[in-house]
Amino acid sequence: MTLNILNMEIHDLFDQFTEQIEGRVVQNQWEQRLTIPSHIGKGSVTRTRIRPGMEIMYTDITYEQDMKLHIQEACPLFELSYNISGEIYCEWNGKESHTDKQTGNVLFLEDVQVYEEKKAGVPNQLLEIRLAPSELLYYAGDLSERHQMETWLTHHRGNIDRFPDTAAIRKCVSEMIHCTYHGTLRRLYMESKALEFIAMFGESDSYGSLSGNMTLRLDDITNLKRVHELVQIHFEQPLSIRELAKRVGINEFKLKKGFRELFGMTIFELVRIKRMEKALWYMEVEGLNIGKTAVSVGYSNVSNFTTTFRKHYGCNPSEYLKRIEQQTLERNRI
Repeated sequence: MTLNILNMEIHDLFDQFTEQIEGRVVQNQWEQRLTIPSHIGKGSVTRTRIRPGMEIMYTDITYEQDMKLHIQEACPLFELSYNISGEIYCEWNGKESHTDKQTGNVLFLEDVQVYEEKKAGVPNQLLEIRLAPSELLYYAGDLSERHQMETWLTHHRGNIDRFPDTAAIRKCVSEMIHCTYHGTLRRLYMESKALEFIAMFGESDSYGSLSGNMTLRLDDITNLKRVHELVQIHFEQPLSIRELAKRVGINEFKLKKGFRELFGMTIFELVRIKRMEKALWYMEVEGLNIGKTAVSVGYSNVSNFTTTFRKHYGCNPSEYLKRIEQQTLERNRI
């Protein structure tokens, strides 16, 4: 099967692919899941829109026929991808690339026609973090960092380059693919992992400012402490990393890395801790059952809540409720 796609902006690929194969899409807030028709193959594509100009796509499809795409990249595209299984052949401007399983690629393309081919009969599993270059440059804290990032982009302009396959990158990819969170918490988690992926790639790609310990100025520490307060205030409906950075006036990379260095945990981990603390209050003080408690602290899936609760407290919420009931009975006897 051959498709012709024109990408005028970052989000067009998913939309045009969906339209041309006449697939069925289920939408849930910021996420769309495309199930492909049986005559084309079996599997799905999940697209998480982090914000305009940034998205994460996970493809898991076995095609009935070879899939051939003619993609006109009419907008600037910076993409980090990791191919879990299957093979991808690409050709553009007289260049070509062959991507095997467990291979990571970085590309920066604009105003170029790309031919892409994926073979039928084998699982094609691919994770992509797709950004407008302006979104990457947004992370620069000052003019010198912006210049360094522009130099970094220029190094990859017009190419599809391979980057090292490390255990840390594989772990990050697996965590994104198998994320079990829902709603706002899922979006925050995926955004955090995407930034982690970019940082790890930058480190492997010799982008110096993304590696090593970060030197935090006094105003950085003040800003990060304010972020810590905001996360605790808004933990039930978490603010995105971009919103947190905007509110305190700090670079997103510095926010993410500096927060971990200063507090010994990620923003996502702090949200999870606060939700678990609030869960105890709902069960002990409000007397809510497990289902209502899960919903009250932002979990739409009770099993996810139970798993997180067990990891945090060492027991299931049902066991915890039994302890509360036992303690209440013992107090009443006295």
